[in-house]
Amino acid sequence: MVGKLTRDDQASASMLPSIMGINKYATPNDALMRAIGAIQGREREDFKNEAMGWGDTFEAIILKQAALRLGLDNLDISHDQPFTHRDLPLSCSLDGTAYGRGLRVTTDQERGIFVMGQDEIILDGMGVLEAKLTAADVEDSPPLWRGPVQLQAQMDIMEAKWGAVCTLYRGVTLRIYLFAPHDGTLAAIRAAVLDFDRRLHAYRQDGVIEYYPPADSADANRAWPAANEESEPLWLPAADEALVSELQIEKDKIKAAEKKIDEIEKSIKEKMKDHPSAIAGKYEVRWPMRYYKAQPSKIVPATEARAVRQSTLTIKERKV
Repeated sequence: MVGKLTRDDQASASMLPSIMGINKYATPNDALMRAIGAIQGREREDFKNEAMGWGDTFEAIILKQAALRLGLDNLDISHDQPFTHRDLPLSCSLDGTAYGRGLRVTTDQERGIFVMGQDEIILDGMGVLEAKLTAADVEDSPPLWRGPVQLQAQMDIMEAKWGAVCTLYRGVTLRIYLFAPHDGTLAAIRAAVLDFDRRLHAYRQDGVIEYYPPADSADANRAWPAANEESEPLWLPAADEALVSELQIEKDKIKAAEKKIDEIEKSIKEKMKDHPSAIAGKYEVRWPMRYYKAQPSKIVPATEARAVRQSTLTIKERKV
């Protein structure tokens, strides 16, 4: 793999789990802001961690072993150009392609081959191979965000009748998940891509960012990172008073729990005194020392003034 080859200012197969809200590491708004950044001319972030580096290192080995187990011909792992969908603003990069010999394949757990969503699959003609490396426990079915949705888009772009997500678990166990095109997934991909493109078009045309509904509170912070301090207070619907009240009640519960935890810890510490550990029935309680290496004095560099929106809501009861 030579890195991301697809454009950042439109949907790509690897972005689909984020766009569709199934990626555990990124939200639809993360994908949207990344694309808008590309439209603004912002340079692509060169982000790569050690796990990604090992994934690139093992990619060829994973695909060669998968092709061998499946009896495939003409394995090609040298794709250095992106591929574009025939009628959608969607592109993809490919880890590899290979050709099937018309073999009928069923699940073979001993060889690490799993046919997904059907009893058997015929490996006929060109198929798409996607390599993955993970530290997760071995699975009989991979999560949608780690390959299956991406593969469905790649198969659709390449008009392939089959594809494989080839996952090496913890460096020692290879699982090959075989898929045929799935109409329901392809329909969901089409809808997500068209909606994503509509939001990008609105930004290009009017400079308006149409955010997705926030996935969580942190996602809302990213969607609206700045407050218009000149605006008047927003009057929420009357029904939202109960929602704010519920939030305050839950915050009070946290404070009460934190106070209770502190009281219990104090009581146990009074009993333990200078003992680093204690036994209480089935529990072992530890209160050890923590050691720090000496550090030279440091001068904290000056920082420019900046404003960052508060990440949590502050609630104060009004007198009405």
